[in-house]
Amino acid sequence: MASLKKDDLNKRGNDEILLKKFFHFPGHMNIFSVKRKTGNPKEGQFVPEALIFKVGGKEIAAFETDQQSDFKEIMIRLRENIELSGAGNQVLFTGKWKNDNKIETIKLTELDKTEEFGGQTGGKRVNLGIQFEKDFYKSLNCEVQCLCEHTKYEDAAKELVKKIDKKYDIKGGLSRVDAVGGKNQPRPLKSGNGGIVVGTGKKDIGSTVTDITTVWGGKDEQYLSLKFGDTLTFINSGVGKIFKESDYKDLFEGYKDPIGNAIFKMFDIDKVEYANIFNKYGKGYKGEKVTPKNPDKGAIQDLLEYAIGYGYWMVHGKGSKVSIYEMDEAYMKKSAKINGGIELHYGGARGSGKRLDIHCESSEYKFMFNLRNKQGGKYPSHIMCDYKKKKT
Repeated sequence: MASLKKDDLNKRGNDEILLKKFFHFPGHMNIFSVKRKTGNPKEGQFVPEALIFKVGGKEIAAFETDQQSDFKEIMIRLRENIELSGAGNQVLFTGKWKNDNKIETIKLTELDKTEEFGGQTGGKRVNLGIQFEKDFYKSLNCEVQCLCEHTKYEDAAKELVKKIDKKYDIKGGLSRVDAVGGKNQPRPLKSGNGGIVVGTGKKDIGSTVTDITTVWGGKDEQYLSLKFGDTLTFINSGVGKIFKESDYKDLFEGYKDPIGNAIFKMFDIDKVEYANIFNKYGKGYKGEKVTPKNPDKGAIQDLLEYAIGYGYWMVHGKGSKVSIYEMDEAYMKKSAKINGGIELHYGGARGSGKRLDIHCESSEYKFMFNLRNKQGGKYPSHIMCDYKKKKT
């Protein structure tokens, strides 16, 4: 099994999984599997008691397992450290080996990339999102085939069927279930409608984002979008051709790309400061958290409506729990309507990362847009819009 790497924590909410295991949150064990090239023992189960951050070879912060109230600060420090390369920038754990209670400090990179982090078992990679789709499909198919086969999500599947049946009362009921997740279409950013659109430029996107298509009465389709984990993504689009490396070096003077300019305008981004994040990365740059004076909330809402879309049912798994709700046009608009202010974090949460984070929220979701490089380079390769569902 491979070792856990910093880059792995940028994927599928692995950073949150790491901290939730450390704090022994419900559904997460405060035990890590360790395999390493040197040391005695070379492998075993490790129970951490402290989490330590080093920057430039110096310890800058340490937290213990009873400091759950500092979760947000620790997450910020973790995400900042992920962006830092070099042997002097480390995430460490101090704790005990389970078998003999020997106290030791180990590196993040000595942890196994177990199934929780999308690792492999028996030579097969286990992706929890894909596994969730497979298990939920099986649960729904049991409803169609009238099978009495107990599954992990049978109650959630019954709840979904009941909700759709109650709202639409389709004669004949659920008649077929098709797993189509592998056919999802890419949804890049495009110019359109006086701003930016996502994908085809339509907001009725059920047939585009469906992972499982249910057929009712032999003809009527209801689309299901399945998501798994705490932090999810509405937008994951490449920007390497929108913002070219030469644009940063020219400080965006004479910049003409319509998509890039629409991004600058809607969030009221300072073009020079944005360029400085990357041009001065590793050279003492320290960005600030800024509340922009003239963001275009209407444009942001419109972009979010394209990203969220409607015409499908959201099936959101978190561990063994599943939240199910219909994303119709009214709920899409409610979900995308920005409440409160917008924050720009030049250089990320601590100001020294190679990223721009943009925070905003609606009554239903907390959103974080970010412009960063997902392939280890300096200048941004993607724009992301991650979201968390609020508790309602």
